[in-house]
Amino acid sequence: MLLTIDIDDRAIDKVMYLLKSLKSDVKIVDANSLDIDIVSPYDRDYRYITEGRKSRDTTPEDYGTMSDIEWD
Repeated sequence: MLLTIDIDDRAIDKVMYLLKSLKSDVKIVDANSLDIDIVSPYDRDYRYITEGRKSRDTTPEDYGTMSDIEWD
């Protein structure tokens, strides 16, 4: 079965932990095909995204990167 999910940024560590614990049963099919949308100032989440970017600049230790995720 192939499943596509949309994960909120603040839950990615929990989801990746779950997937890692199911490593023998779950396979990441294509980690390079991330679905990326252009964000417009008119999007309702624009304010949260800009605040998150500012927070990432001021406290980078609170954030990881895609390369920090152990996909295998």
